[in-house]
Amino acid sequence: MAFSELYVCDLCSNDIVLVHADLWTPGPDGTPLPYAERNMVGGLLNRLWCGQCRAVRRFPFVTLDPPGDHPVIAYAEAQRLNCTGSETGPCPVCSTPLTWAVDGVPCAACSGGVYRFTGEWEDAV
Repeated sequence: MAFSELYVCDLCSNDIVLVHADLWTPGPDGTPLPYAERNMVGGLLNRLWCGQCRAVRRFPFVTLDPPGDHPVIAYAEAQRLNCTGSETGPCPVCSTPLTWAVDGVPCAACSGGVYRFTGEWEDAV
């Protein structure tokens, strides 16, 4: 199950959501697309902050080859690989290291506010 963190700008209320261990499905060119219940499971990804792009970016950290037909397969593979759901890596756009550390980061939408941690929740598959 995915685990999400909400950050909200203390000035303009712009928000971003970072996600641990979200399911994805392969698109026509193999790129990760949001998982839909009737699609094959391509693996797990995290949605992390890129400080250079000032945007949330996807980082696939478990890839099933071939894709599986049930979400449990992706989580079992993550467990086999000793993944915690907090993996990070390079931004797919600019190669800057992605991060979970967003609290206090300047807002991408306004010039004066900063993001503040607001809450977290676990998403059911």
